[in-house]
Amino acid sequence: MSLITILWSMGAAAALTLALVYGGAWLLNRRLLPNLLFALVAIATALCARTELGMMHSTTPAEFGEWMRWYHIGVFLNYVGIILFVRGYLGTGRLWLAWSILGVRAVLLAVNLLSSYPNLFFREIISLQQVRFLGEQVSIVGDAVVSPWFWVARITLLAAIVYLSDAAIESWRMGDRESRRKGLVVLAGFVAPTVIITVTTHIAVIGVGQLPYLDTPSDLIMLTVMAYELSREIVLGDRMHRELEELRGNLRQLGRVSIMGHLASALAHELNQPLGAILRNAEAAELHLQTVQPDLDELRSIVADIRKDDRRAAEIIERMRSLIKRRVVDMRPLSVEELVQDAVALVRTEAASKQIRLTNALEPGLPPVLGDRVHVTQVLLNLIVNGMEAAQSRPVGARGVQIAARAEGRQVELSVRDSGPGIPAADINRIFDPLFSTKSAGLGMGLAISRTIVEAHGGRLWAERGSQETGATLCFLLPRAEQAPV
Repeated sequence: MSLITILWSMGAAAALTLALVYGGAWLLNRRLLPNLLFALVAIATALCARTELGMMHSTTPAEFGEWMRWYHIGVFLNYVGIILFVRGYLGTGRLWLAWSILGVRAVLLAVNLLSSYPNLFFREIISLQQVRFLGEQVSIVGDAVVSPWFWVARITLLAAIVYLSDAAIESWRMGDRESRRKGLVVLAGFVAPTVIITVTTHIAVIGVGQLPYLDTPSDLIMLTVMAYELSREIVLGDRMHRELEELRGNLRQLGRVSIMGHLASALAHELNQPLGAILRNAEAAELHLQTVQPDLDELRSIVADIRKDDRRAAEIIERMRSLIKRRVVDMRPLSVEELVQDAVALVRTEAASKQIRLTNALEPGLPPVLGDRVHVTQVLLNLIVNGMEAAQSRPVGARGVQIAARAEGRQVELSVRDSGPGIPAADINRIFDPLFSTKSAGLGMGLAISRTIVEAHGGRLWAERGSQETGATLCFLLPRAEQAPV
């Protein structure tokens, strides 16, 4: 077996292996479009390698022309994969130029496959000649008539060089370190090999030099660059994913801590009632014990009341503590009515102090939802507190926040509507962005955290702008639970 056969076969085998790996990764996750484009370029590289090998070993002009006809399929697939990959990789490049190049190449491929010419480059191949390459005699075109379509193909190749160079320069001008690095990668890994292909193909067709078609080495360079960059993105993406998850956990904790500022007065009020009752019952017990014959039944009743109030105070403290401590998501069936009651109980005192009316509009017979009690309560609290802040801008008699819930197919929709001025049209798509706030003292994290929590539950959170008369409405969906709440 000759050295050329070994090298070109190894290149084709390596390309097909990579196509299988990255194509399989795309099948597992259809959002990884760069992997699909890489697999396309790898298949094109293997096809070009095989057809170039066939041309070099051809014995007749007809055989050479047939191999070259198939060679143009690999060339077209290379154009598609590389141009779209660079566009997605850099996020730069002129789309009109990219689609123009691909459109013209599609027409050229059709001409190549359907015309009576031997192939796109030659109207007629009269003879072949033998030249020495890598220690072996290989076939190249001798006498031939060049097709006019060849010059159109040259123009598209030059346009591809312009497109890739422009995309790299635009990336460099962005100024940040990563954009400049990617721009240099495109220049060295895509533009330079494409220039080499342009020169060698021109030499081979025009006959100014004795060279076979040598796209495969340049294609393998581009394939190697793509593989390196995709592998680098996978490593960095995994690291960023871990950091993002950690950041989300910290932000959720920050949201729970920040909401506690609004709940401090509620905690004092909620604890004041059971503690006051315990004190009054203890005083009553002391009075009974001072009598000559204490009423034991009355004392037992007093002790039972003290125990009940003590448990109530403990439950209040535990509920508050669970809102601020770090914990994992505990998905279980939850009663919507209890979720709303718990959230309203925590803000009732603050609402009363601000003269804001809290009302419920819960659909009868609501099915349970599947979620984490603490996290879902946090979302409700965030929305209710935001609604109360919006309602404060209204006159005292018009301040209100309504919590509603209704079944919606396999989900349950909960909503919080306030009587405030509504959301400005310019802000409706930005209120869920981290660090964006319409309040002068706001952190801009409440709604961002709430959306993250709802989406982690498989639901969706959105806003309805409303008006100065109706106020804004924040709605979110949670999946229905198959079992009843425990």
